[in-house]
Amino acid sequence: MLFSLLGTNHNNKNMNILFLIFSSVYIALLLLQPALPQPFMALFKTLPIGLLIVVVLKERSQLQNRTFITLLFALSFSALGDVLLALDTGQLFIGGLAAFFVSHAFYIITMLPIKNWRLDVVFLYLFLAIIVFCLFYPNLNDLLIPVLFYMLVLTIMASLTWMTDKSNGFLVLGGALFVVSDSILGLNRFYLEIAHADIAIMITYYIAQLCLVTGFLQATGKHK
Repeated sequence: MLFSLLGTNHNNKNMNILFLIFSSVYIALLLLQPALPQPFMALFKTLPIGLLIVVVLKERSQLQNRTFITLLFALSFSALGDVLLALDTGQLFIGGLAAFFVSHAFYIITMLPIKNWRLDVVFLYLFLAIIVFCLFYPNLNDLLIPVLFYMLVLTIMASLTWMTDKSNGFLVLGGALFVVSDSILGLNRFYLEIAHADIAIMITYYIAQLCLVTGFLQATGKHK
């Protein structure tokens, strides 16, 4: 079971169960919008990422110093991005985008050094990014440059999951699902409305974050 890979002891398994519960609760709460206040939704949205931060803190002794610090920063900026997007009334979107840009930058630093370059993977992700960007382009307006840079850092992050010396199936899946999640978000916001897009976005996003953390912890265990 995926959740069991975050730890083998009783406490870690409890954290994994809580991650599943809080993720499911937030996704269920999305169906009640707009009846629930935004601060309430923002709190529940960030709880699963908060739990991943706790998992990283608990595994401190098993992680290299750089990996520990950069993972904490990546997850913390993700949580900030979650809050800003949950409270977004039209003006906080750029702040949420910036927070996730920084989060991906820290994930990239965590993946260094690169073991072997995979140009096929880079070209595949670039090809997909160009297709999606072309669909976005007519409606981006003032967000053109921020979205372009965000898509670039996301593409780099997802590509490097194949090329880092820490590469494993969880990292690769995490990077791919992050691309899927953000693509759905972008298409829904800038191209056409997608039925239940928020549900699909959050399911793929939570699994992506879980896979990335699991992948880094698994890689650290193997290196030891």
